[in-house]
Amino acid sequence: MSEMEKGNATFSIQMHLAFSAEEIWPLLCPVREYDWIEVWACDLVHSESGYNELGCVFQTEFPTEGDRETWVTSRFEPMERIEFVRINSWRGIRFVITLEPDDAGTVLTWTHHVTPLSDAGVEYVKNKPEVFDTQMGMLATMLGHYLETGQMIKGEDLGLVNRIANNVHSGKTS
Repeated sequence: MSEMEKGNATFSIQMHLAFSAEEIWPLLCPVREYDWIEVWACDLVHSESGYNELGCVFQTEFPTEGDRETWVTSRFEPMERIEFVRINSWRGIRFVITLEPDDAGTVLTWTHHVTPLSDAGVEYVKNKPEVFDTQMGMLATMLGHYLETGQMIKGEDLGLVNRIANNVHSGKTS
């Protein structure tokens, strides 16, 4: 039986950025994401340093992702790998980001291992394949722009302001 048949699913994409892991790593943080993701909003619940670290806990609420969601940083290997466990009433996600240097920068692999926890979670998993690549592509564009310019790219500059606001953290396509 496949993972999808059991209700679980894994989604993964690689992106290449022409920057070093040392430049990218600090931005993979719930506090620093305010610098480069226009629609980002979170409540930092626990962090010894005030930034991301092993055991960091924060919460988000994006309606298309379900109800209020708790994130826990469960693995923290600077410049190489970060993992979050994300839980709400719809689904649990183990979110893994790896960074591997190459000759022209860094390859980031973004992976979501999703387990539905309710009927809404089953629907979320069914819809996720349609938008995962788009979500990650938008994040790559925003992160790359910030690294190049030091400025947040605005949704209207991408022609995606409504799509980003509604779907950057969603399982829906429109």
